Amino acid sequence: MNIPKLQIQSTPGRIGLTINKPQQTIRQPKAEQSIRQPGADVSIEQKPGKLTIDQTNAWHNLDLKNVLVRSKELVGIAEQKWMEGIARVSREGDEMMRIEDGGHPIAAQAKRNAGFDFTFEPGGRPAYELLDMDYQPGGADISINRREPEIDTSARKPQHTYNPGNVNVQMEQMPDLKIDWKV
Repeated sequence: MNIPKLQIQSTPGRIGLTINKPQQTIRQPKAEQSIRQPGADVSIEQKPGKLTIDQTNAWHNLDLKNVLVRSKELVGIAEQKWMEGIARVSREGDEMMRIEDGGHPIAAQAKRNAGFDFTFEPGGRPAYELLDMDYQPGGADISINRREPEIDTSARKPQHTYNPGNVNVQMEQMPDLKIDWKV
């Protein structure tokens, strides 16, 4: 006895896809910027310095002295000469007191005291070292007013383009099913 057989033959379906990719571009232009720095306001006020020059010692070196200094010097010289005169008179008195020892004290004293001896020194040249100089610098008042920079910025929007893609679907092979009985 023959048993009927079922015979199935199938053909699978095939789908074909055609894909066009989307395209997108984004471009960001640089921002425009300008910076300007105004100069600071600066003011300087310089006070004058004070220079003091004392040339008294240089003049004294040339023997050019004022009345008070000259008077003091002469008083000092006079006191010294007075003391020397007192000592001389005392010595000469002692010589006269010993007149009995012989000699001629009066003639010897007259001969010693007959001349007038003095020395004159006119002084030297003025020298830089004899100047007394003093300088006091004047202060400086400095005022600075800072100024902020001026910054202008213009932002630019991005440039965006987009082309959408698409997908085309087609049947490349249709599905098929064949069922057959075989006896």
